[in-house]
Amino acid sequence: MDVITTHLNADFDALASMVAASKYYPDAVIVFPGSQEKTVRDFLATSHMTLKSRKLKDIDLQQITRLILVDVKSPGRIGKFAGILKKEGLIIHIFDHHPFTDSDAKGQKEVIEHVGATTTIFTEMIQKDRIRISPAEATLLMLGIYEETGSLIFPSTSVRDLTAAAYLLKKGANLKIVSAFFTRDLGPEEIDLLNELIQSAKDFLIHDIRIKITKASRETYIGDIAFLAHRIRDMEDADAIFILVMMEDRVQVIARSQTPEVDVSEVIHEMGGGGHPQAASAVIRNMSLEQTEASLLGILEKKIHPSKTAGDIMTRPVKSIPWNKTLKIAEKTMTQFEVNVLPVIKDSRFYGVISREVVEKALFHGFGRSRVAEFCTTGTPTVSPSTSINIVEAIMIEQNQRFMPVVEGSSIIGAITRTDLLRSLYESLLRKNRIKGHERTTDKPSIGKNLSSLLKSRFPGEIYDLLTLSGSVAEDLGFSAFLVGGSVRDLLRGESNLDIDIVIEGDGIVFAQTLGKKLNAKVKTHRRFGTAVVITEFLKFDVATARTEYYESPAALPRVETSSIKKDLYRRDFTINTMAVMLNPGRFGKLIDFFGAQRDIKEKTLRILHNLSFIEDPTRAFRAIRFSERFGFKISRHTINLIKTAVRINLFDKLSGTRMYDELGLLFSETEPLNAIRRLASFDLLRFIHHSLKITKTLEDTFESIQETIAWFKLLFFEEECNMSHLFLMALLNELSPAERGEALQRLFVPPSARKEILDGIEQSHAALLGLHKGASQKDIYYILKPLDMPTVLFTMGRTKDEENKKAISLYLTTLRKIKPELSGKDLKEMGYAAGPLFREILTALLEARLDRQVKSREEEIAYVKEHFSISTY
Repeated sequence: MDVITTHLNADFDALASMVAASKYYPDAVIVFPGSQEKTVRDFLATSHMTLKSRKLKDIDLQQITRLILVDVKSPGRIGKFAGILKKEGLIIHIFDHHPFTDSDAKGQKEVIEHVGATTTIFTEMIQKDRIRISPAEATLLMLGIYEETGSLIFPSTSVRDLTAAAYLLKKGANLKIVSAFFTRDLGPEEIDLLNELIQSAKDFLIHDIRIKITKASRETYIGDIAFLAHRIRDMEDADAIFILVMMEDRVQVIARSQTPEVDVSEVIHEMGGGGHPQAASAVIRNMSLEQTEASLLGILEKKIHPSKTAGDIMTRPVKSIPWNKTLKIAEKTMTQFEVNVLPVIKDSRFYGVISREVVEKALFHGFGRSRVAEFCTTGTPTVSPSTSINIVEAIMIEQNQRFMPVVEGSSIIGAITRTDLLRSLYESLLRKNRIKGHERTTDKPSIGKNLSSLLKSRFPGEIYDLLTLSGSVAEDLGFSAFLVGGSVRDLLRGESNLDIDIVIEGDGIVFAQTLGKKLNAKVKTHRRFGTAVVITEFLKFDVATARTEYYESPAALPRVETSSIKKDLYRRDFTINTMAVMLNPGRFGKLIDFFGAQRDIKEKTLRILHNLSFIEDPTRAFRAIRFSERFGFKISRHTINLIKTAVRINLFDKLSGTRMYDELGLLFSETEPLNAIRRLASFDLLRFIHHSLKITKTLEDTFESIQETIAWFKLLFFEEECNMSHLFLMALLNELSPAERGEALQRLFVPPSARKEILDGIEQSHAALLGLHKGASQKDIYYILKPLDMPTVLFTMGRTKDEENKKAISLYLTTLRKIKPELSGKDLKEMGYAAGPLFREILTALLEARLDRQVKSREEEIAYVKEHFSISTY
């Protein structure tokens, strides 16, 4: 028997999800594990919708073979169903939008999505699978989304919730009915309870967080206390509110948070309940109001995250300069590492700071050879890693400090800039405003949001476990670990990318070796660059020490030095690639976005990181086109202007051919090649491959035809590998003269073997098309195409406009190239023929007879040999 169930005190999200789940489990029975909220009971009493449901008392739990849990994973919230979770042979399917906890039930199928309502998940499934729903069902699903997202204004609301609601509206959802259930006045009983809760409110300050706890008691059960929680939250000034109401033999706890430092889902989980970081609830039995309050305060002491400290927001490590270096060296260091202040170190101790302004003035007056110590500022205020961010803020504002050294003992371990401070303050303000609903979630990107649930739902279990282990190993070593690169970018784009890159603030090689021992993995290190490759049974991934880089000349390879995660991200190409996710315990899943990557992903814009980016590395122009075409992003106007500037001053002439060749290969393999080539031409970049390269109608037709040929080939021969990028390179160079092709490949510094393959392929293709005349026999086709490698055959098929030629090449690829005699040399020997050159002659004759369809079976081959080759003759 299949049963669909949800959590105790079921709300509209639970009811709607159960009804939607029944679309996918048509034989399942809907069973509530306990009571429902009053609004749900009212809906069921007035609705004409027929539910295939039964009461819990009528169900033999031992007869359940498959249990479908919706909007719940916690065993403590599903009543008696928790008793069968470990029943042998029970199949469990889970659909939920709440983050995972260690005590949650596990299922053979788990659909956990980071959206505002579980109903949204089902609505998306219904839309994708084109399952019919009635207007009444659409209305119920809309109720589920509206209730769980606070009519689409709660901070947990996602774009997907809005899109799902729009779809339901198209399907006939009745907003008048939805409004009727969520817009109502308080009754006399509710007003009386609200007044008592307000009068009993007590304030607590825990780790600088303002907590308000209110209590009340009623003899009889009152439904929908959660509705009152919103009223109290809007009336009272507190970071988090906890409402405790004793009804009959139980205490109902409703929690609401307006600050990221209080995750009420964590707090309420300790009391046997569940919910979201901003809203959660629990039902407590066998405890009085006073005992519940005491227990709650104890949990809050443990669970409230202390406010930020200097160590949380500081940049580390910090580029410093010895006291006895000259001001000229200080100026060069500031320029290379793009900093405006340098800490000064003397005898391994923090001595003072020197600013760019001071250095430039001193240089202007001719003091370039003077020591830094003679001009630096000493007695600079400092803080320790444990200093409260409030104190840091006060010092920096009151003393006009642009650079705050973070010192431990006598050593500088980090620094806080004005940007660091402003980002931290803005992050706190933005998140708090989101929680209060003062900001629409679509207006600005999230800063500092946590992606842990997204990591768990999107990555395979073994990779998620690897990331958590990496964080623990880094923590034990005193390092900070970050997931960076394309996997983070594509996580926010909603695409799968298992290309794992980990950056370490600390020693990346020590980290990789320590992690490798725990994983029993192979580790390859590159000490010069502070990088390593870790190879496990299921994954190969890169580890790098956080580093910065500078370029000693345009288009040269960079010089690299150890740095902070912020500097490491700053050296990347485009903003969309500059995000990182923290992996250390306690901060696991926190998203770091210094440069507006989320905004650009949302706006589908490709933006360069700084104005000298293309001068330092011109290959980024090719990458800009590749990412733009691959993701469907527009290149920002400023980025386009910078590419044009790099082209105008001929920077690409200095670019190494190998790097350009590699970028072209990626461009052809990851995008639609014709569009990519058009974009290259629009930026006048083709001339840096060869000055004679132009976009012509013939070239465009060849590219389109080759794309069609490759699609056809992959469909029929998906197991065969072929260097597709070489096909398009052959097409690109096809209209050049042989000498010009050689020059272009020389400019690209193509490896000798690949160069020969491309040049020979173009010439062989020309010759093959001349030989494939109308009426060519199968034998002719075979011998013309057999000597060619696969890229050349496909290139030939792609570039010809003659349909007869295309059919001939298609025949060769699908049939002729696989033809061979069934008889072997061993068979010929058994037939009495002597081994030697005769064997080759006979087998060749059999092949040609097969090609000319003179023989079709082994028996016919034997007869053919006996007829044409006499044993006595040889």
